[in-house]
Amino acid sequence: MDSFFLMGARPLVEFSPSMKLHELLDWSAIAGQLTGLYQREISGAGGPQPYSSLGMFKLMLLGQWHGLSDTQLEQALRVRLDFMVFTGFEPSAGELPDASTICRFRNRLVKAELEQKLLALINSQLEQRGLKVQGARGAIIDATIIPSAARPRQHVEGEGEQARLVDSADSEARWVKKGKHAFFGYRGHTAVDSEDGYVEHVQVHPANEAEINKLPEIVEALSPGIEAVLADKGYASKANRQWLAERGIGDLIQHKGSAGKPVHALLKQFNKQIGSIRFKVEQAFGTMKRRFHLGRARYFGTAKVQAQMCWAALGMNLLKAHRKLKAMELAGAGAP
Repeated sequence: MDSFFLMGARPLVEFSPSMKLHELLDWSAIAGQLTGLYQREISGAGGPQPYSSLGMFKLMLLGQWHGLSDTQLEQALRVRLDFMVFTGFEPSAGELPDASTICRFRNRLVKAELEQKLLALINSQLEQRGLKVQGARGAIIDATIIPSAARPRQHVEGEGEQARLVDSADSEARWVKKGKHAFFGYRGHTAVDSEDGYVEHVQVHPANEAEINKLPEIVEALSPGIEAVLADKGYASKANRQWLAERGIGDLIQHKGSAGKPVHALLKQFNKQIGSIRFKVEQAFGTMKRRFHLGRARYFGTAKVQAQMCWAALGMNLLKAHRKLKAMELAGAGAP
């Protein structure tokens, strides 16, 4: 139950974006997924009461939603009423979570591998609210490069006699060449639904791992009943087409030519049609990078970068749902 402070503050922030976000979800169901993150919950031992897992998760969502670092998030929580009401934290209750506490909680989530479960749960809630099409059976798959937060492997530090060769702090990041440019980091794969472009699943691998080999793994991770897969030429292979055919899944992968064997004119038209639908996954990447700061990794290691991508996907899905809800409300207000 909210304290008198939070009850009094709620009317002051009820129309803020944070509270609109709060209204989208059933937080009790999400809280059920966050049990057991603290050792004290498992052992039943004494000691200080840990911060609410749900409140900490909400705090992380706010950080993603507003593009705040852990330090900025700590500072915002101390001065913004909407953050306090949204998370349930308040100054009068004692010490508020600091940046290191937020970081440690994120590491707990990563270790528990909860990000995909939370993404699926929240997507299900959006479907129940009519903000996401239920049973969307087409999946659009693509990948994007996420540069590492660290300097590249084997870089030189210092000058002259003081110069020395130093390995990167991000030991799992790898180089990949894309076009005329080389990147050091990761390749993030995303599957979005073909109806509204909500992100359904994400996977992150070192950048040098070819995307062509990841399609079966991504499709199997999606909910059963996928009827068709749309993808660009990067996923085009005989093995992938056969894998889809054996499972009765529609093959809507673009075709690519080879040396001395250009793509047939009819297949070029097919590619064009697929491209007219694939823009939804490109929009998802654009939103996650511009709005939710996925343009560069914030952390080291595949698991943490995958979690970052999942939080960006959650932010994008909630933003899309918020806009759709607003449009529905405006349409309802204008109806006779």
